[in-house]
Amino acid sequence: MQSDEKILKAYELAKEEFASWGVDTEEALRKFDTVKMSIQCWQGDDVKGFEPVGDIGSQNVVTGNYPGAARTGDELRADIDFAAALSPFSHKINIHSCYGEFGRDRKDVTVEDFSRWIDWAKEKGYGLDFNGSYFAHPMMNNGFSYASLDKTTRDYWIETAKGTREISYEIGKRLGQVCYNNLWIPDGLKDTPANRFRYRDVLEESLDEILAKKYDGEYFVDTLEGKLFGIGVESFTVGSHEFYLGYAASRRGVGVCLDTGHYHPTEQVADKLSAVVRFVDHVLLHISRGVRWDSDHIVVQSDDLTALMSEMNRGGLYGKVAMGLDYFDASVNRIAAWSIGLRAAAKAVLTSLLEPFAYIDKAELEGDFTARLAYTDEFKNLPVNAVWDYMLLKKGIPEGRDALASIKKYEKDVLSLR
Repeated sequence: MQSDEKILKAYELAKEEFASWGVDTEEALRKFDTVKMSIQCWQGDDVKGFEPVGDIGSQNVVTGNYPGAARTGDELRADIDFAAALSPFSHKINIHSCYGEFGRDRKDVTVEDFSRWIDWAKEKGYGLDFNGSYFAHPMMNNGFSYASLDKTTRDYWIETAKGTREISYEIGKRLGQVCYNNLWIPDGLKDTPANRFRYRDVLEESLDEILAKKYDGEYFVDTLEGKLFGIGVESFTVGSHEFYLGYAASRRGVGVCLDTGHYHPTEQVADKLSAVVRFVDHVLLHISRGVRWDSDHIVVQSDDLTALMSEMNRGGLYGKVAMGLDYFDASVNRIAAWSIGLRAAAKAVLTSLLEPFAYIDKAELEGDFTARLAYTDEFKNLPVNAVWDYMLLKKGIPEGRDALASIKKYEKDVLSLR
């Protein structure tokens, strides 16, 4: 553990170094405090939720069985509180509709089924985002929901999605801030379909019916999340990125969710932002880490993550593009999984705010690509860590070793007793 004196001394030196490049560290810290990150509730219990759906296999592959998973809403909320206290972000919490606490079927849940989440969020100062749960349910018909060719199946899920939108809107109103209602469905086929058009025609019709009702954008935003492929749908995903991007671009008020794990391994979402934000009304980022595929690994510090946040800052997208974590890992302590991802994302945001971008931009405008590359690489060595330590100290958040020690203690005192 570093002493406060050491942290303050290192920060003053870092402040001088950044100032020599034209960067005001205090202003960067003020901007950081305006950035919100949504914490995914499903990391805390391996995407199980609280509804009685019977013996239905999950369509989300969660690796591991580390002890201490949350079993109730109160346990899950307490775990989220503990993880949030180790993060310097302002937080929202993203809840799936299967986390309602009154045991109703998904089609019949109302905002009152989430009243405990709402009351807790008010008390803690969190915002809430919402995901409809369109998986692991008896009404999934051979892996299909909205794109099912069976009308009974399709109608069930359409009504469920209408209810999800109403819940999201009510959540936003009650908390006085926008609630992002994200729609992701696993519909697809293991092998090549005979007629892709047929399934996408059906999905478009379903979306048109679901999204027909308009809500006040001050409290509510719809986003559609595409995917490349998944287990059991390796050859064809109905709701692909291209499908949802085209749909959102042609309908006012509908946005897209870009999940960093839902693309080919060589694709970067950082490259997509400047293309997408100009053509759709809303963009939501789900930040994950794919290892060779959409494996939902815990977010860690990486070049891809740094590049993503750099693009966010360069484009003036903080506060315009919403962000949330999206991964689940039961092979390690689940609270550590949240904390590691939150802190990695936070450090990437801080790095972007401290970047002396004017030098890189000037070099490009002057056609000096040599200087552009040299500056880009050299700036990786600026003393971001000293500013990071100072920010944690100011916010009363433990540094890395102390954070891990507090997680281990919580595991001993709380998680191990479950």
